[in-house]
Amino acid sequence: MKKICFIITDAVSFNILCRGQLEYFKSSKEFDITLICGGSKEQIKVLKARNVGKVIKIPLVRQPSLFNDIKCLLILWYYLLINRFDVIVYSTPKALLIGSLASFFSFQPNRIALVRGRVYENYKGKKRIFFSFLDKISLAISDYALFISKSLKQVYNEENLVRESKSIILNQGSSNGVDIQKFLPIKAALGGKFKILVMGRICHDKGIYDLDKILKKVEFLPIEVKLIGKVEDAESQDQLNNMLKKYKFLEYIPFTTEPVSYFQQADLHIFLSHREGFGNVALEAASCNVPTFAYDVVGIKDSVKDNISGIRFKFQDTDSIAMAIYTAVQNPKDFREKFSKSRDWVVNNFEQKSVWQSYLQLYLDIAESKFNRD
Repeated sequence: MKKICFIITDAVSFNILCRGQLEYFKSSKEFDITLICGGSKEQIKVLKARNVGKVIKIPLVRQPSLFNDIKCLLILWYYLLINRFDVIVYSTPKALLIGSLASFFSFQPNRIALVRGRVYENYKGKKRIFFSFLDKISLAISDYALFISKSLKQVYNEENLVRESKSIILNQGSSNGVDIQKFLPIKAALGGKFKILVMGRICHDKGIYDLDKILKKVEFLPIEVKLIGKVEDAESQDQLNNMLKKYKFLEYIPFTTEPVSYFQQADLHIFLSHREGFGNVALEAASCNVPTFAYDVVGIKDSVKDNISGIRFKFQDTDSIAMAIYTAVQNPKDFREKFSKSRDWVVNNFEQKSVWQSYLQLYLDIAESKFNRD
C-alpha cells in the first residue's frame, strides 16, 4: 500500500473541503493516509472521528506569525525527514508555503501543490507582488501544481507563477464535486414572492456591500431574500445589521447543516464573491436546478456556465444584476425554463464520485511513476 500525506492549514478545511473524499480514498485501500494540520480541538476531534487516517496536529494558523510559522516549518521538516511518503499534497495558503519548503528540504518525492485559490487576487502594489513571490517559490519547488479550476490555472500560467509543463487540471475542475443524490431539485409551484438565496461567508470579499447596492435597486419588487453564512468581522456585522433594518424582506440565518433545503426553495442564487478558486456553492445550486447570478471572475468562470446554469456579470456591475433580477421576477416561468438544464450540466461534469476517482487515480499514477503530463 502506498503512503500519502495531506498537509492543510486548518482541520476545518479537511472537514469541509474534503468531506467524503478522504473516506473514498480510504475505502479504495490504495493509500495509507496521514493528515497534518492545525486547528481547534473541536475540529481536530471531528477529523479524528472520521477515521480516515493518522492525524498529526501542528500549531499552524492562518494569519501571518513569523515566529510561529518558522516553528511550524521546523516541526514539519523534522517530521518529514524521518517519515517517508510516496506522495505529499499541500494546499491552502499557509500550508502551501510551509508544506512545499518542508517537503523539499526533507527530499520527499512527488510533491504536489494543490492550488485552491489565492487570497491576494484583488490586492495591488507591493502587497500583491510579495504574496505572488511566495506562491512562485512554493510552486517552483513542487513537482506538480494541481489547480481546481481552468481559469485559476490560466492566470498562474499567464503571470509566470508556474510553468505550464508542471500545471495540471482534472476534467472540468472542482476539488470535491457535487453530491447529485443529495442536491436534488423539487418542483416548486409558481406564484408568491420571488425567492432569492445568498449562501456563503459574509464579508467585503464575498460581496456584502455589493448585495446592499443590488437590494436597494430591487426593494420595490415582490421578493424574499435569505442570507446564510458566518459573519467574518465587525465591519461586516455592522453592514449586515444596517441591511436588516433597511430591508424587511431580508432574513439572516447564521448557519445551516442542510443547505440543500434552502437551494430547493429558491428561485435564484446570488453569488457575489470577488475571488474564488472554484465556486462549488454555485454547482450545488445548479444541481437543484437553481440558477446563479455571479461575477465573471477567476474560479467562478468555471462554476457558473453562462446562460446554462446562470449568468456571469462584469465585476461589480450591480446595475445589470438588478435589471436581470427585475426581468426574472416579472417573468418567473420563462426564467425557470431558461435554466432548466442546469442540473444536467452538473451531472455530466461534476458528479462527486467521478471527481474523487480522478483525484485518486492521479495520486496513484504519480506514486507509481505512471503519470504522463501529456
